[in-house]
Amino acid sequence: MKTAAEQQNLLKQAATWFVELQSEQCTDLLRQQFEDWLTENPAHSQAYFEIEQLWGDIDTLKGRDVPGLNDARAAGRRSWRKTSALFSALFACGLLGGAWWQHASAPQETYQTGIGERRTVVLGDGSSIQLNTATRLSVRMSWLRREVELQQGEALFDVAHRTWQPFGVAVGGIRISDIGTVFNVRRGAAGTAVAVLEGEVELRKESSWIGQNLRAGFSRQIDANGRWLPIQPATRERSLAWTDGQLWFDHTPLADVTAELERYHPVHFVLAAPELARQTVSGRFDTDDLKPFLLALEKILPVRVQQQKQTIVLHPR
Repeated sequence: MKTAAEQQNLLKQAATWFVELQSEQCTDLLRQQFEDWLTENPAHSQAYFEIEQLWGDIDTLKGRDVPGLNDARAAGRRSWRKTSALFSALFACGLLGGAWWQHASAPQETYQTGIGERRTVVLGDGSSIQLNTATRLSVRMSWLRREVELQQGEALFDVAHRTWQPFGVAVGGIRISDIGTVFNVRRGAAGTAVAVLEGEVELRKESSWIGQNLRAGFSRQIDANGRWLPIQPATRERSLAWTDGQLWFDHTPLADVTAELERYHPVHFVLAAPELARQTVSGRFDTDDLKPFLLALEKILPVRVQQQKQTIVLHPR
């Protein structure tokens, strides 16, 4: 037996679906999600039936002696249809507006990690988010949808499957939409990168209605200028190296390597010569110990390391 609050929540969900399905922008994917939601639980179909009945019962107002409606009835059936259509439209707007108000008023939680820190957050729906070092994100959850904004850093998302409650991530001018999957998102100075490990997501710029799908085993990056780069293969081992405390570089410019290391250690790198920024680094390194990396750097690149407290200067040699 459902409580009054649970029943009200179901009716809100059903009302939102009803309004969405009337929209000209309703897509085949959305209709399929509705069908999944409808068959997920008998209570869902019952709630939707009640909303349909409520909508249909608007016409019963015609039989009631309501002050102010006699003139409308006298104007003829066509005039009443216009009034009824207007009332229905207002009713739909009220439902949708109430749904968005409920989402906008839902509490927002902020999670973050310091330099060198990692943590895992489990959301109320069972989804989990692993935050890498120097990461900050906010989460807003309601019965309408689940929204995350990644302000900085990197996070691994393992999304609980809920066909009727979309999960979205906003990061660096793009939007990632999915229903239930595993993907890694990185926001850095060079842009935003997404790697899908399980399932499939849709990527789109926040200024566009058209998205592109990205499936498991592939990654894509949007650079700092907002340009999509070609889709690349992505392995779980490389995408999740940071969760094991490792950094994986593959012909990565030294400027990007030093920027990455500054996220893991309270140091600041200075390149003493501009040409050093174009030198590239390859290999896997432990994130917890900076000294072995600096020793290896002097062996694999024509550089000399000079460290003064928290400042590390790289000189050409």
